[in-house]
Amino acid sequence: MSLTLVPMGGLANRMRAILSAWSLSTRLGEPLRICWLRDKGLNARFSDLFEPVPQFHVDDISGWKSFRFQQPRKKNLFIPRLLQAGYEQVLFDSQLASLQQEPHRLSAMVAGKHVLIGSGLGFYPADSSRYASFFVPRREILDRVNAALSGFSDNVVGVHIRRTDNAMSIQSSPLEAFVERMRDFPDARFYLATDSEAVRAELEQLFPGRVMGNGRAASRGTLDGMRDAVAEMYLLSQTAYFLGSYYSSFSDIIVEMSGKGEIVRG
Repeated sequence: MSLTLVPMGGLANRMRAILSAWSLSTRLGEPLRICWLRDKGLNARFSDLFEPVPQFHVDDISGWKSFRFQQPRKKNLFIPRLLQAGYEQVLFDSQLASLQQEPHRLSAMVAGKHVLIGSGLGFYPADSSRYASFFVPRREILDRVNAALSGFSDNVVGVHIRRTDNAMSIQSSPLEAFVERMRDFPDARFYLATDSEAVRAELEQLFPGRVMGNGRAASRGTLDGMRDAVAEMYLLSQTAYFLGSYYSSFSDIIVEMSGKGEIVRG
């Protein structure tokens, strides 16, 4: 009896899926194994970003060994389905999405079985306070976070504006809504994380001398870019208040981690 999770998607999606899997494995009293795959959406090993987690084991898997844990689909000729035959239950997001509102049904489906789950969803109820204890950045990332925090005053507001690859976020969290909400903090400075240089330039013009940040859009395809993303996440979660983007798991997790923020809606 065991539960194996393959976290899928970007950084925040994977963190959310891991927390769900740990909650489910704890509920069932079964061991949890995490198989972490590098791909174009997240080109870094778990061990490149975070310290080991005592509560479960994370295997960084790459090369041909990762083929077994991929979602069967047309582009891989559905071959992973054959390699996953040793599992009694295999669930990917297409099946899990319909079970998100029925956690008791999911736990009953997998109880007492060798189970493989591939997901980027919060597919099972979990305690969000665990994010901080499970995902401890590596020392070099944490040093970068602490160095930046040492220059923060008590009135720094974090802002995450997702733009270039997220149509839902652009539509539901327009820049005008962020500007209106930011004006509610007349004495604040803003730590801005965004993937749009145009957004940064406009906010710097509207709030002269009050916009800060590293000025780089984190690249998922490089190790440095992923370390930047982890550092940004933890910096934003430590600000006095946080304003995030709709339909962004990155923003959602920061709100959960900080307990002092909101998703901006137009």
